[in-house]
Amino acid sequence: MNLIKLMSLSRKDQSELVASIDPAQVKSRGLKRRFEKVRNKQGGFTLLELLVVVAILAAIAGTATIMLQDTDRKGAAAAHVAMMDELSKGIQTFRVLNGGNYPNNWDSLMQNATNVMTGATPSAVLNSALAGNLTAGALTAGDVAALSNVGITTARVIDPAAQGGTLCDSANIKGLIADKTNNVTAQNIFRPATANGCGYAADATMAAGDAVMTWSGDNQRVNAAAGEKLVAFGVGPDSSLFNPSTIGALSNVPVYRHVANDEYNRFVVLWNTSTAGGQATFQAIVDGAGDTKDEELGEVDNVRRT
Repeated sequence: MNLIKLMSLSRKDQSELVASIDPAQVKSRGLKRRFEKVRNKQGGFTLLELLVVVAILAAIAGTATIMLQDTDRKGAAAAHVAMMDELSKGIQTFRVLNGGNYPNNWDSLMQNATNVMTGATPSAVLNSALAGNLTAGALTAGDVAALSNVGITTARVIDPAAQGGTLCDSANIKGLIADKTNNVTAQNIFRPATANGCGYAADATMAAGDAVMTWSGDNQRVNAAAGEKLVAFGVGPDSSLFNPSTIGALSNVPVYRHVANDEYNRFVVLWNTSTAGGQATFQAIVDGAGDTKDEELGEVDNVRRT
C-alpha cells in the first residue's frame, strides 16, 4: 500500500491496519522496533499521562470551587444591601402614608420573665458581633415620649417559658432552635409560641425605665452625631411594617443569612431619641452581625470578609 493511500484512510482504519500486521514479518530490525512501539501505543494512555490529566482536572476543579464560593458570598452580600435599601425606603414611605407615624411593634432584642421590658436582659440568640455593637440601657421618659410621638409604643419580648419548662431560657434557647423535631426558627424567635416562637402572646408596652438595647458602636458609622442615643429594635414579622391591612406595609420580612442557624437573623433598626422637637427619627439599618450598609457593600466589592 502506498503512502498516499495510507494517509487517506480514517484513523480507525489506520489503527486496524497496524493491528493486522505481524511484526515477525518485518525484516528491518530498526523498522521492527519502531513498528512494535507504535503498536504498543495503540492501547491508550500511559499511567504517567493519566496522572497528568487527573492533576490538571483537579487543579481546574479546585479553582472553580473557590471562584464559585466567592461569587456566592458576594451575591448574598449584594442581596443584603438591597434588603437594607428596601427596608429604609419602606420605613420612610410608611411614615408618609400613615400621618407621620413610623411602623410599630418591633422585636425588643430582650427577654424577661414577665411581659414587660423593665428588668429585661439581652436575648441569648443575638450574634456576638451584633451584641458587641450594642449595650443594655434604659428608656428615659424623654425617650418614651420621643418614640411614642412617632407611633412606636410596643415591642416583642422573649418569654423564657414560652415553649413549656425552660426551653426558651438563655441556656436552652439555641438548642431549641437547632432541634429539628420542632418548628421554632431563629427568624420567628420573638413571635408567640403559637407562631413557632418564644415570645409572649401579647405585645409589651414601653415605659420609662424599660431596658432596651442601644447602639454602642461609633456613631459616625451610622451618620449620627457623637453622644446621640440610638435605640435598637429588630425588624421582626410582627412589626406593623409587614401588616397587610396597613397602608404602605411591605409584603416580605427580610432575612439576614450571614449568621449561624441558631442566631437571630433579622435586620436591626436604630432610632435616634436625641433629636430636637421631641420626636424620634429613623437613623439607620444594620444587619444581624452589626454591619452598616457601607460595610456590607465592602463585602460586595471584596475589600472585607463576610
